[in-house]
Amino acid sequence: MFATMLRMFKKLFVVFLFLFLVPSFKFQVFATEEFGTSYDVIYDVGEDGVTTVTEKVTLKNLTSQFYASQFKLIIGATQITDIKASDDGGSLKISSDTKDGKTAIDVKFNQQVAGINKSLAWTLSFKSKDFAEKLGKVWEIRAPKVAVAKNLQNYNLTIAVPSSFGDPSLISPTPKTQTVSNGKLFLTFSKDQLLESGVSANFGQMQLYDFDLTYHLQNNNIVPVLTNIALPPDSAYQDVIFSRIEPKPFNVTQDMDGNYLAWYRLSRGQRLDINVVGSSKIYATSKAKNPYLSDDLKKKYLSAQKYWEKDNPAILSKLTEILGPNPLKNEEKIKLIYSYVVNNLKYDSTRLNTDTDRLGAVTVLNNPTTAVCMEFTDLFIALSRAAGIPTRELDGFAYSTNQTLRPLSLSKDTLHAWPEYWSDSRGWVMVDPTWEETSGGVDYFNKLDLNHFVFAIKGLSPLYPSPAGTYKGFKEDTNDVKVNLTDKDFLGKAQLDVAIDTPNPSLSGFPAKLKIRIRNLGNAVFPSSSLGITASRINILDSGQNSGNIPSFGTAEFDINYRTHLFDSFDDQVTLLIGSQKFIKDIKIASILSLSFLPFLLGGIIFIMVFIYLVILSSHVYISRKPKKKK
Repeated sequence: MFATMLRMFKKLFVVFLFLFLVPSFKFQVFATEEFGTSYDVIYDVGEDGVTTVTEKVTLKNLTSQFYASQFKLIIGATQITDIKASDDGGSLKISSDTKDGKTAIDVKFNQQVAGINKSLAWTLSFKSKDFAEKLGKVWEIRAPKVAVAKNLQNYNLTIAVPSSFGDPSLISPTPKTQTVSNGKLFLTFSKDQLLESGVSANFGQMQLYDFDLTYHLQNNNIVPVLTNIALPPDSAYQDVIFSRIEPKPFNVTQDMDGNYLAWYRLSRGQRLDINVVGSSKIYATSKAKNPYLSDDLKKKYLSAQKYWEKDNPAILSKLTEILGPNPLKNEEKIKLIYSYVVNNLKYDSTRLNTDTDRLGAVTVLNNPTTAVCMEFTDLFIALSRAAGIPTRELDGFAYSTNQTLRPLSLSKDTLHAWPEYWSDSRGWVMVDPTWEETSGGVDYFNKLDLNHFVFAIKGLSPLYPSPAGTYKGFKEDTNDVKVNLTDKDFLGKAQLDVAIDTPNPSLSGFPAKLKIRIRNLGNAVFPSSSLGITASRINILDSGQNSGNIPSFGTAEFDINYRTHLFDSFDDQVTLLIGSQKFIKDIKIASILSLSFLPFLLGGIIFIMVFIYLVILSSHVYISRKPKKKK
């Protein structure tokens, strides 16, 4: 019986276990426990982005009973060219077959790896356009995560990038070495790093987008309504300018989450289409120099909400399981929560074919194979808030060239949702558990790419405000989101128009107000600034107010009280300093006894006297007309 089994295994078809995941394809190699493997892999990225991948593989037989004669590789893509394989004996025979978007490659060895501790060194190489991609002003380089294999003895990766790509804005994880030679930047990574995550590297400090957004509003009420739309906001990672909003809103304000809300009045039954055109600049690192979040907002970003059921027993039980019994820092907690969401939820692309109902954190926790981006976000937020870490939801545009590996599923305009958490040292930090799961381990935790453009921030509510692309109104099949990469940079500049109103002349000794109206006619937000209000003689009572952020097309109004002494009469100037700009208003203060006020004073006295006379007269007439009592 044993001899029969030996004959059966005399020739063994070996498929090595190794997982290679990149933004555009997957390829898998499956290993048996009888063979140890070591890899030295080089990604040599060309000026045009075409990458030559060279894998030097050493296969070691760990048994005396089996030998390997064949290798099989399955690649989930079709853009693989110039496939070659060789060992010391020369070229190896290769066959490939493309079917259903996948390429299968079979390699036959020239010699058998037979005998315990016997080794075979061989090389596989091919070219691909899927590892490096030029997106606007940024080159993105991606290398795959290595799957855990019992006898993966060693794995070294070197990525060679042309120096012409510019300085890196992101390399995650941190390379073991980083050197420059012969016009290329060489980055090296070890097995331990690649077992944790893939490599993500961006070359370029920012990304630029032009956007053209359409919003559809409809008032189905029988009375006029006041409503708003959410415009793309500025944040720690993005700047936004607005070149056109038609029709113009009567005001644009900023809510507590940081959203810009454009306000409109709609009459009964009115339909309104709004077009918003502008540009955005996405940064690789946060602009926040001294990040701060008030205690009040921290409390709000820890609250339980619909879909973020942080106090639900199932969420609390799962959190205890994730974090374990020992006390942890927030940085450790958030990493464990993120890893759990990535490793336990599975993206369900079949839900994209139907109207996608939002499940929420508790439902997807019990049904982990039915998630889309919203559920990855909801579960991350619920678990993080339960752990005492402020978190919120981001909705918007995410640039994706492969929606299988980086899916978009928030609305019919194929938007995306991802979360961010608060760090006292770093401020708001964006992560994307959906794309890390669907891309098979590309790192979207340590540093997000430059492809995420925020349309709306949801921290106080999971339902409001809605991002551009979801204001369908009476038009369900329109393409309302147009976002394009661009190389053209822009300069955002606020332009203030200030009006200062007060009675002129003002009557001395009586309470008076300056009404200040500040309109931003520029294309970018005017940042919060103190209102410096001074005058020579009048007494300003409400000095030290703050303007708050005034968005493009927005207006801010302030009432400033001032006082003067009774019987004063003089001319003065009020000076308003806001930011680096100065505005002056001439004011005339008139005494109640001045000639200018005398007619008003006399007129007032005469009016009062006439009024009193008429009151007395009407009372006398009333009394005289009362009937006398009969005796």
